[in-house]
Amino acid sequence: MAQQQQPVMNRPVTLLQAMEDVEYQVANGDVARFQPLATGFHPLDDILNGGIRPGELLIVGGPYGVGKTIFGLQMARNVVRNNEKDWALYVCYEHDATHLLSRLLSLESAERGFEQDALTLRRLGELSCNGSNGGGLISTLRRMPRYAAVLQTVESYADRLLLVRASGRYSTPEQIREWVGEIDVSTNHRILLVIDYLQKIPVRGDLLLSESDATTYVTQALKELAVSSEIQVMAIAASDRAGLKSKRMRLVDLRGGSALQYEADIGLILNNKRDVVSRDHLVFNPIEAEEMRNWVVMSVEKNRAGRNAVDMEYLLDAAHFRFVPTGGFVRDRLVDEKVVLA
Repeated sequence: MAQQQQPVMNRPVTLLQAMEDVEYQVANGDVARFQPLATGFHPLDDILNGGIRPGELLIVGGPYGVGKTIFGLQMARNVVRNNEKDWALYVCYEHDATHLLSRLLSLESAERGFEQDALTLRRLGELSCNGSNGGGLISTLRRMPRYAAVLQTVESYADRLLLVRASGRYSTPEQIREWVGEIDVSTNHRILLVIDYLQKIPVRGDLLLSESDATTYVTQALKELAVSSEIQVMAIAASDRAGLKSKRMRLVDLRGGSALQYEADIGLILNNKRDVVSRDHLVFNPIEAEEMRNWVVMSVEKNRAGRNAVDMEYLLDAAHFRFVPTGGFVRDRLVDEKVVLA
C-alpha cells in the first residue's frame, strides 16, 4: 500500500519553473493530471469539457428520492468500467457493501438490455434464498448463463472499486484521507472519491462546531484532499428545510452554508422533471406530464472549467438503480429563472 502523504507547504515558483515542470511531466508520461475523468454521462461530459479534473470537487444535490446515490454509484462504476487503470473509492454513510453490490448487479443486467429479466433487489433476494448445492449468490449467478455475463462484467472492475460502510461517528475527513492514501496506484492511474453524503461526515471530537461551521470544515477538507492528492472528489449533499419546500431546488438550497457553493468547482442539482417543468405542459398534456416522473433534470449551476446554467434531462430507471447514460438538453420551459454563480 502507498504511504500516507504528509501535508507540505508549497513555495512560490516562477512561471518558467512551472513550464519546465509541465514539460518534464509530459515527457516522462505523467499525464494523468492533464486528463479529465469522464463521468460516463452525455452530454454532461461535453459541458464539463471532458469530465472532472484532478483537484476538483463536484457537489451533487437534489431532493430526496431523485437519484443522487444512483448517480454517484453509477459514476463510480463508469470510471472503473471504462478504464482499467482507474480506481474509485465509494464512501457511503447510508448503505453497506452488500446493498451497493446488489445495486451494481441490477444496473449491469439492465445495461445488457435484459428488460423484464433484468435483476432487481427482489430477484436477487429470491436467488439468495433459493440457492442450491451449498453455493451462495455469486455461484448461483455464475451457473445461470444469462446472469453469468453480468457477473463477469462486475468482476472486470471489482478489484478497483472500493466500498466503505462509513460511520457517522468515526469516519472523519482525516479517516477518509487515510483511506485514499492506502490505495496503491502508479503513474497515470486516477482515483475518484465519492462521498454519500457530505453532511453525515463527522468532525473530530475536539472541534466544537455548529452545523454550518462543521459543513464548512468538511467541505474545505474534501477540497484540500482533492488538490493535495491530485484526485477527483464527488460529494452528495443534502438540502436544507427551505430547499425541500421550494418548487425547484438550487445549489443555494443545500444544507450547511455558503461553503458548498464556493468550494465546489462543479455544482450539479437534480430535480424530478415533473416538479420543475412549467405548469403549462402539465395542464395541456397530462399523459406527457405523467411520463415526466421518470425523467430527472440535471442542472449545471456552477462549472469553473466551462459552461454553466445548462439544463439536461436523463431517464431514470429506478428499479435497476441507473440513469440511461445518454440524455439530452431540456427544451421545455422550467418553473423559474436560473441562479448562476460566477
